Amino acid sequence: MALTSISNEQPARYFDLVHKSETLKQKNGLSISDAALKDFSESRTAIPTDWDVSFGDVLNWSKDRPTEAYFVLEDRTLLKNPDRSGSGYLTIPFNVTKNTRNALLKYQHIIESIGKDNVSTIEMHPEDVFIKENWGEVPHEILSSTVQFNYNPIEEILYVDLPHISKSKAFKLGSTTMNNIQIWFTSAMEDQASFRIKYNFSGPQFHKYHDIYKLHHLNFSLPQTWSVEPGTTDIGHDHCHGEWIFHGDRKHLHEAKKSIHDFYKDLPVTIEDIHKK
Repeated sequence: MALTSISNEQPARYFDLVHKSETLKQKNGLSISDAALKDFSESRTAIPTDWDVSFGDVLNWSKDRPTEAYFVLEDRTLLKNPDRSGSGYLTIPFNVTKNTRNALLKYQHIIESIGKDNVSTIEMHPEDVFIKENWGEVPHEILSSTVQFNYNPIEEILYVDLPHISKSKAFKLGSTTMNNIQIWFTSAMEDQASFRIKYNFSGPQFHKYHDIYKLHHLNFSLPQTWSVEPGTTDIGHDHCHGEWIFHGDRKHLHEAKKSIHDFYKDLPVTIEDIHKK
C-alpha cells in the first residue's frame, strides 16, 4: 500500500509508559520527575502544558493489548482507546484523524509499536489518500452525506457506514473500487428490504453441507447492493443450525433470495421476510 508523504504535519508519537516512561519529557528536554509522572498516571487528566506532548500522540499504560492506551486531544485531555472491536484492540478514532489526509502515515509508528495485529480500526477522513489510492476519489454525493470510513488493517477491509440509516458494508482492499461503494451507497438510499434464512442440518444433510458441498468454506454470492450478518448459530461435529440476516435494496430482493437457494443447492432452508415495524 502506498503511503504519500505528509506535508507540514507531525507524525503521531508513541509513549510506552510501562516500559519506557523516560521517553516522555518536558518541552525543554528535561526529564519529568517520578512523582509527577506517578500522579499523572493515576489521574490521567489534562497533560501539563510544559510536557512535550502533541495533539494525536498516544500514551500507553497497557501491558498487553492496548486497553489502556490514550489519545491526546486538542485541549490536552486524554481519550481512552474507544476499542470498536470490544476485544481490547486499538481504534484510532476520527477525533484525532479528522485533520489529516493520511492517517496510516501519521499513525505508522503507533501501529508498528503496538503491532498491526493489535489495531482493528482506523477511522479515516473520506478524502484520505489511502482511500483515494486504493478505491478512488469519493464522489461529492457521498462526501456531502454523513458517511464514515473505517479501515481494518487486520482484515484489510474498508467499512463504509451510514449511521443515520444504520447501514454498513465491507469493501475488501484490492478487490473492490469506488464504483462498488457508490453503487451500494445509491442503493442504500432507496427502498430497503430484509429477510432471514434459517437452517438446521444433521445426519446426511450435515454430511452434504460439510463434506460434499463444503459450504462452510464458501461465501454467499449476493448482489453488490446487499449485505449479510450472522444471527444465532450452533455448530458441532455432526450438526449445524442457525440463521443469517440479509439487507439490501428491494429492487434486487428476488435476485438475493435466488442466490441463497443456489448457494444451499438441494439442502432445505427457510426464508422469512423481515418487515419494518
